[in-house]
Amino acid sequence: MTTEPQKKTVELIGETSPYLFDNANEISFNERNIEFPLHKSFEYFDKENFSNLIKILSTVGSLNLANQLKANKKNYFLGEKLRIRKISYMQPSGLLIAKVTPQLENEKKGKSLIEIMDENNKIFQMEIDYFIIDDINFKKIFEPYYHAEKNNDFNSLLPNTQFECLTEDEFNITVDEFTRSHCSGHFDNYNIVPAVFMTNIILKNIYKINSDSNIELDNLEILSTGKAMPVNTVFKVKIKIFHLSKKLKFYKCTVQDNKNDYGHYLLTFKNLS
Repeated sequence: MTTEPQKKTVELIGETSPYLFDNANEISFNERNIEFPLHKSFEYFDKENFSNLIKILSTVGSLNLANQLKANKKNYFLGEKLRIRKISYMQPSGLLIAKVTPQLENEKKGKSLIEIMDENNKIFQMEIDYFIIDDINFKKIFEPYYHAEKNNDFNSLLPNTQFECLTEDEFNITVDEFTRSHCSGHFDNYNIVPAVFMTNIILKNIYKINSDSNIELDNLEILSTGKAMPVNTVFKVKIKIFHLSKKLKFYKCTVQDNKNDYGHYLLTFKNLS
């Protein structure tokens, strides 16, 4: 009887390069809780680039849960819901570190609790709930998204958007089609748009309409409807603004096409002026 060679942790999730960040294979999982240096300051993740921080941490959470499963087989980790909130009044300084704690409910459900720290303070707290789907069932569920040929092209420029103002507190964003090249490395051979790419587009447009204001992100939640966003699809983001106080604005953003809702992105911004 032959024993299958032990796979590296990065081989146990459905992400590969270029979606998978460069030094993912260097993370040490000797302990249950890991501290992962991001080698970047907070300024690197400013404004719409905050989505890149979420992307990295979501992957680290997947890797840590994969390690906790202690199964030498591939699983796919799909985000069910995500929340990240700012907990410090201090301006971030120095390079960031993420402390990641896994909570494995069973072989099909898990959560990652993440603290993002600088050299002095905890800045953000983040929670991600995952559906964990084994390779066989993933192929069955997402068969309509399958493409036999692996895509080796990569396009880092996200699709163009068009802005439509409806009222002072309501507007739409039309998002041109994502292609396979945008999603390279995100579930290879499956044409599924990552939620963090839509987060980037939403943040970019909110900062654009607030270009004359000094605002910062205070809280962000992503709630999935359970439907995967397909490539070659024009999406519309419907956004409503609620004024919580003189300093706080809440943005409710729903992503849809002409048939389905795909997710709700709930963002609170603080006016620093």
